[in-house]
Amino acid sequence: MSILPFFARFSFGYYLNIVLYIMVIAITIRILLDNRSPSWSLSMLLIIYFLPILGIPFYFLNGVNWKKHKIVKHIPERIFKENLGDLIQRQQAFMHDIPSEYENDAVKSVRMLLKSSGAIMTLNNNMSIFTEGGELFDTLLADIEKAENSIHMEYFIWRSDELGEKVAETLLRKAAEGVEIRIIFDGVGCFRAMSRKYKRSLKKAGIQVRYFLDPLNLFSGWLLNYCNHRKIVVIDGNVAYTGGMNIGKEYIDGGERFDSWRDVHMRLEGEVVGLMQAVFLADWENSGGRLENEQDYINTNPEDVGDLLMQIVTSGPDSDWYSLKNLYFNMIANANEEVLIASPYFVVDESIEEALVSAALAGIKVKIIMAGAPPDKWVPFWVAHTYYERLIDAGVEFYQYQAGFFHAKYIVADGKIVTIGTCNMDMRSFQLHYEINTVMYDSVYADFMRDHFEASLGFSKRVTLEECKNMKFLKKLRNSIFRIIAPLL
Repeated sequence: MSILPFFARFSFGYYLNIVLYIMVIAITIRILLDNRSPSWSLSMLLIIYFLPILGIPFYFLNGVNWKKHKIVKHIPERIFKENLGDLIQRQQAFMHDIPSEYENDAVKSVRMLLKSSGAIMTLNNNMSIFTEGGELFDTLLADIEKAENSIHMEYFIWRSDELGEKVAETLLRKAAEGVEIRIIFDGVGCFRAMSRKYKRSLKKAGIQVRYFLDPLNLFSGWLLNYCNHRKIVVIDGNVAYTGGMNIGKEYIDGGERFDSWRDVHMRLEGEVVGLMQAVFLADWENSGGRLENEQDYINTNPEDVGDLLMQIVTSGPDSDWYSLKNLYFNMIANANEEVLIASPYFVVDESIEEALVSAALAGIKVKIIMAGAPPDKWVPFWVAHTYYERLIDAGVEFYQYQAGFFHAKYIVADGKIVTIGTCNMDMRSFQLHYEINTVMYDSVYADFMRDHFEASLGFSKRVTLEECKNMKFLKKLRNSIFRIIAPLL
């Protein structure tokens, strides 16, 4: 019996069936030769064999191994090497003679991130953490008002709502003063998020606007599954922002769907700003933008602002390594006392799951907070339930946030290492999205985020093993069916 019966009713169906059979065989061979995880390969093959009319285009949208065939040409590491030579030399000196107070686990993370993501260790930094959208955007707009030379902004979602209008008004004033302004919108995240009038007003004022992989573009539209999930602002090369919050009113008050919104964002100063600028410039060039001299926008000798040790880690579908997934795995596997994980979603592969199980069985305190019901996306929420029983049985504590939507993304390990950024604890962030995280080796900031985690627990409900075992059969079946395609979500 043909697995491709769709075209059988047409007179030319015989020839189309032959073409589709050839495509199925060719894609099967390509999947096998990629040697990716068995669960991913099996999921993709099942879709292609049983739903070929949907599976074949789905493979080209979601399954091509871009580590071998790059989506973009410009990578931040190239800009690091060409424009941040002094920082690299200091990095090499630091790595050659690491102070004895740094434990071996921290040293392993530093080296791993340097090799896998070109994540230079910066020594002169200061950071402010925001947990409330209102305070964040007031501070951000105040910094934009002070801009003298350049404003660079990059967001996954940018809405033309009340907050978006307020941001636009400020940008239009700065553009009229002659400040260079460049904005990158993600083509998928910003699709239908802002009006045409809004975009026209920005362009009319001389603000340079680019889409990262515009879904309406003939050449890049088919890559719409590979989103730029980064949130970056760099002002005059001296101040930078990144974290979980996009431009939208819901990040202040929860919007129409939620009573409140819990998130984390950062304001950065020091050497690390040069790295943030390099990431933006790489994304700008990959979005079709042109720059005559990158060095003009990178401050290679910032003022002394502090002694916070920090790395910037980037990852994407065509990165040489899954740097952020490796970071998360490393932090879990090397923990000696405690691992605190905050993420709105929880859809992981076998390696992360086994790291969590091993840590919990070894007596490490492992606690995870994720979004509770109702979530913003039901399918990842359902899939997360399929992990609960085994992980809870091993000793992992799962909590669902109840007081609005939980969107924070961070991990704290042993009260000494903390990473905050845009990367969720899911396979889309690990493999399909362009992400950016900060990593801090500092007990003060780790304690601050631990306090944030503990405060969030006060608004969360712990998931019990009894609840998992007593879940209705049809719900378990639904969740497990979606779990099969979890590697593709």
